[in-house]
Amino acid sequence: MRDNQIMPSSHLPSVHEDRAWRFDAGTADLAKLEELTTAGPWNGPLIISMPRTGSTLLGTIFLLLRDRDGEHVFDRYIHEPVAPVFWEDRPIESILQITGGLLTERDIIQESAYQFTSKEIARWFLRRARHPIGFVMRHPLLAWPSRWRIMLREWLARDPDSSDALTWRAALDSNDFTNLGNTLTTRVTQPDNGWYSFISLVDLCQQEGIEFTIIDNARFRAGPDRILAQLCQRWGHEYDEAMTSWQDLSEARPRVVMSDLAAGPEYDWYYAATLGSSGGIVREDREPLDADRFPEILRGESDDHLTIDEAVVWYEMLLDRPETLV
Repeated sequence: MRDNQIMPSSHLPSVHEDRAWRFDAGTADLAKLEELTTAGPWNGPLIISMPRTGSTLLGTIFLLLRDRDGEHVFDRYIHEPVAPVFWEDRPIESILQITGGLLTERDIIQESAYQFTSKEIARWFLRRARHPIGFVMRHPLLAWPSRWRIMLREWLARDPDSSDALTWRAALDSNDFTNLGNTLTTRVTQPDNGWYSFISLVDLCQQEGIEFTIIDNARFRAGPDRILAQLCQRWGHEYDEAMTSWQDLSEARPRVVMSDLAAGPEYDWYYAATLGSSGGIVREDREPLDADRFPEILRGESDDHLTIDEAVVWYEMLLDRPETLV
């Protein structure tokens, strides 16, 4: 085993990456991806994350970065271009439609780890992105319930008379999700918040000698200037204080490129708070939720799925790695 290689908990299947990839991309699919770089290499930053880890904000504020001549360093932040392939089994051509064709080094791409539906597609982006790859994470006892809260509020807004409405409201009021086991393991994709895929992608970088760095949400929010300065340096740019001193993101918002899955008004509830945020970056204002408030099916040990206890172990292992920014 390599130094610092990530190992899953002993009772988990050693082939945890089998749960990360939905299908193998064929040669024709990968050839279609090559159309993105027919005019030259991409070599733009790639941010890989799990839900509710702050990656959308991180990607967006890089659009505020300017060079010494006052020009924007990046033209576009392309938000989750692989999402339609994952959610709706659309063909690879949908990625080209989202990006509008060719990629350049002035394009930032951010993708949810679990939406890289095949190892071949993931490898294509990992190899052509600017290195190091940026992996963004957040304590699972913060990220998982954050996602549940925002989804429960939306379900209540859409279906206030649902037979489950009382249970949903009670969970939100008490910040206790113990009675939502079936809901949170069937209606929320992926129920592990993407940890299998996240770990598999870090493993893939290690195996193929692809440089990467890890950004922890709490450290980023506690010292954004420090973290951003390190990330800028690693991506070959000088840090610009405008990245943390903005009053709103209206300047950057028109250069955020989203698929129709996320750009439509029906998804404003999920991203509007981030893309319309003002006042800069604030420290984490919540304490990690006690694991006893998680559904029993997501606690303890299981051979069927990742549990919150295992996710916390993986998080702490990553936090201690030398690639993690401090």
